[in-house]
Amino acid sequence: MLFDKNSITTPQLRLLVLMALVLLMGATRLGHFGEYASPPDASWAVFFLGGLWLRKLRIFALFFGLAFATDLAAVALGTPADCFSPAYAFLIPAYGALWVAGATTESLLRAPVAVAAGAAATFCIANLGMFLFANTSGATAATYVTAVIGYFPHYLFTMAAYVTVGLMAQLVLQRRAVVPVEHR
Repeated sequence: MLFDKNSITTPQLRLLVLMALVLLMGATRLGHFGEYASPPDASWAVFFLGGLWLRKLRIFALFFGLAFATDLAAVALGTPADCFSPAYAFLIPAYGALWVAGATTESLLRAPVAVAAGAAATFCIANLGMFLFANTSGATAATYVTAVIGYFPHYLFTMAAYVTVGLMAQLVLQRRAVVPVEHR
């Protein structure tokens, strides 16, 4: 089998995947407010891969809590607190869309469509929250969409790059698991 999303079955492997995704989010999210010295934020990919590999709702809640705590830490370190408005609550369904997109991905061939659909839903939900509840300086819906739509390709490409690396790592590890030791 080329791709088995159910291959992460042992508690040890699930814990390893969980720790790797937590570290990835922690290492990349803190700088997502605009610092150029840090890698791009992997949060969208973490939610997608978490849904794909770990699936449990309590783990989604753990990742959302980590994202929130990391954002609070960023603000404590001097990042402007503009994103903390009632709009922040829209990140729950936005990230949930990524989780569901990952959890419902049944094959490697469908992963690109799931990534694109999850990213588009997340971008729309999060920006709807910002438009409705954050200070958008009286912008109309059309001017707001025009102002933010240009950011989507970066979000999509970043997420797709991280997801690709994750899926490639899974394929390599699956291959190593099915190849007899004497042939390695």
